[in-house]
Amino acid sequence: MAKVTSKESQKTRQKIIDAVITCLLDPQLGYEKMTYTRLQTMTGISRGGILNHFKKKVDFLNALDGEIFDTVLTSLDLSNRESFTHSFEQAITQPKFRAVLQLLIGNISHHTAIAKAKQNWQELEDLIEQKLGKEAKEYDLPRLLGKSFNIMLNLEKA
Repeated sequence: MAKVTSKESQKTRQKIIDAVITCLLDPQLGYEKMTYTRLQTMTGISRGGILNHFKKKVDFLNALDGEIFDTVLTSLDLSNRESFTHSFEQAITQPKFRAVLQLLIGNISHHTAIAKAKQNWQELEDLIEQKLGKEAKEYDLPRLLGKSFNIMLNLEKA
């Protein structure tokens, strides 16, 4: 068998990561229902090929290293509290932002992803406090999260 080049290996790894992101951002799948078999079907890469790049399921989250979290950050205007509130309310109407928010919140309670989710959530809180102050972190963020849950619940009913 021919030796796989570094470029080919990176291309395969990226194909797997793209499938992982698709699973994670799909509210019907998410982390819980993402399996090696599902990824194999999505990518056409053998289970062994996937395991060669990612030995454990949690390795997928580590490989993303903030890629998904950046979706939240790039959607928010942290120039002032009013802009933050407005940008959050706008962002929650976007399916990808909602999916990432659900992923972050959902993974807080999942044993294998808990550390990464907590780290990302803490980074968001710290950034909001740094840019907008303690009041934005303690009052605006919880209010917006409550509003987000209401929006997401109503969207699921529709």
